[in-house]
Amino acid sequence: MSAFRQAGRAVVTVVAVLATLLVFHTPASADAGSGNAIHSGLSSDARPGVAATTYKWFSWGDLQVGDCHQTGGYLRLYSDGRLTFSARTWTDRTFSGDIWHARFQLKDSSGRSLFTTATYDSPVMWPSKPHDWTANGTFEPSVYNGIASVTQWASC
Repeated sequence: MSAFRQAGRAVVTVVAVLATLLVFHTPASADAGSGNAIHSGLSSDARPGVAATTYKWFSWGDLQVGDCHQTGGYLRLYSDGRLTFSARTWTDRTFSGDIWHARFQLKDSSGRSLFTTATYDSPVMWPSKPHDWTANGTFEPSVYNGIASVTQWASC
């Protein structure tokens, strides 16, 4: 094989590796710390003519993963295994649209993992255009009473 052909193959290999590294970002915790909710509580939905529904709630401050941001993250966990997550997300820079991917690790008071949810995705985001969105899902209802904290894991 000629030296020219070997050099050409080496260049193509290097370009392919660099392109892969630039396109596929490694998932990371939603913040520099642990991703733990900063506020939590117990509340209820009270509506006229409807029995009140009690739920546990957890919220996050401003989070950043790469060029993506989340603010106002709010998770509701209901005793029947339903969950609702809402947030505002945006990106600073993208060439193909970014998506905020969030999943939640439900923990007991000693920090032991009880359940990890599915991943919930934001709409496709473009620079400087915030998106307010809500995702509905489920978790194992048998762990509800033991839930004391939640960690949000995110990637973009």
